[in-house]
Amino acid sequence: MDSGIGEFKEPEASCIRVRYVQTALLFYLMGISYAIRSILSVAIVAMVDTNSTNINNIPTFEWNNTGVLLSSFYWSYAVLQFFAGPIGYMFSPKLILIIAMLVNSGTCLLFPVLSIRLGLGGAILCRVFQGLSQGFIIPLNHTLLGRWAPTNERSWISTTVYSGCSFGTIISMQITGYLSSTRFGWPASFYLFGGFGVGWCVLWLLWGADRPATHKSISAKERRYIEESLGQENDGNFTGIRLPWKAILTSLPYWAIVVAAIGESWGSTFLLTEIPTYLSKMTDIEIEKNGLYSSAPYVVAAIFTVVYGPIADYMISKRMISRKSARRLFHGIGAFIPAAALVWLAYEENRWGIAALLIVAISLNGAMFCGYNVNHIDISPRFSGTLFGISNGVGQTLATLAPVLVEFIVYEETDKAVWRTMFIIAAIIYAGTAVFFITFLSVERQWWDSIICPGKNYLQRKEERERL
Repeated sequence: MDSGIGEFKEPEASCIRVRYVQTALLFYLMGISYAIRSILSVAIVAMVDTNSTNINNIPTFEWNNTGVLLSSFYWSYAVLQFFAGPIGYMFSPKLILIIAMLVNSGTCLLFPVLSIRLGLGGAILCRVFQGLSQGFIIPLNHTLLGRWAPTNERSWISTTVYSGCSFGTIISMQITGYLSSTRFGWPASFYLFGGFGVGWCVLWLLWGADRPATHKSISAKERRYIEESLGQENDGNFTGIRLPWKAILTSLPYWAIVVAAIGESWGSTFLLTEIPTYLSKMTDIEIEKNGLYSSAPYVVAAIFTVVYGPIADYMISKRMISRKSARRLFHGIGAFIPAAALVWLAYEENRWGIAALLIVAISLNGAMFCGYNVNHIDISPRFSGTLFGISNGVGQTLATLAPVLVEFIVYEETDKAVWRTMFIIAAIIYAGTAVFFITFLSVERQWWDSIICPGKNYLQRKEERERL
């Protein structure tokens, strides 16, 4: 068995499966986080459009270095990725997520006011604090998936939760593009999505939980099914665990994940932050249509991402393909085809061709969620949040260079040739990192994931418990 973990069947179904409620709440969390993150990518077009007729007195700004503003979110976001996972083992992830989302939503609500009163500095300040707060969200989300997603449902629960990223980007880009062209102007989007973030905090406070053992409404059967599937039935409250840092940082399968995260982070950051500007400068698409064009690929991506997980789990459970081959297959789909689409996009002139290629590049990118993304939980369900924090932190740190590099290379925003260079660079990074991951990945649960007896693998410990 290539997963290193036994297969478990769920006992008789209860009326409400608490793990699915957690899945829905984490989907909402990812959706609103990415919505708040991506507002500025579309709003910036209207914010700096000083030549438009402004009959509603919506403020605009003469900002030339918008690349710095767009990348400022990732300065602090990348740094906290390294610490969020370990903090999640010291304190309650539920509480930390509430605090993080309140800060994230609050700075979103304050963004228009501080931008108007303090100028570019105020806008950058808000983005830095948004990055700080969102630096906790994905690692702790992965920590919770490592505690709530049973082995047999790992791919589809993970992809469902992370499809919220595409969903949030969809509604954010489309609604922001629309509102920016109305009398409400670009500030309305920040107020709207900031309010949605506060709403999530209320729902999470009522129904969220750190782990099955601490949920008040979960049945004993569902709790036992989840914990035995993950080999965590004896983990207790999970606080005070000493992380095996040396083993983690010298693990080749883990470094394969880190390299894959670099490729995914670079590509997704480049597409998210620069495509609205590219469409605005290289086509005659108006601001309200810019939001539609920018968000359309994420509509398809949201649909595809929900589908990838069940397909992967079905193929594995029916033994049509091994778990390791599934990770390779889906990561390859999510990297190589989008890389080819970006190269083609660099030379495409037709607006409908551009739209089609963006759909291919962004929607198929979601297949990586069944590749490197869920592979954190494959090799270490117990420490998946810490692993994800480090890999995503490294990836996002390097991804901050994408908008800055665009600012440096694309010195003339209407020059197709310089934009072409950026697309080709992104394609090379996509493909190169995928080759490394596919070559060195593992789906075996690593020996250092144990807190009971680090020198033995999971199956050995399971056999000993059964003998006793």
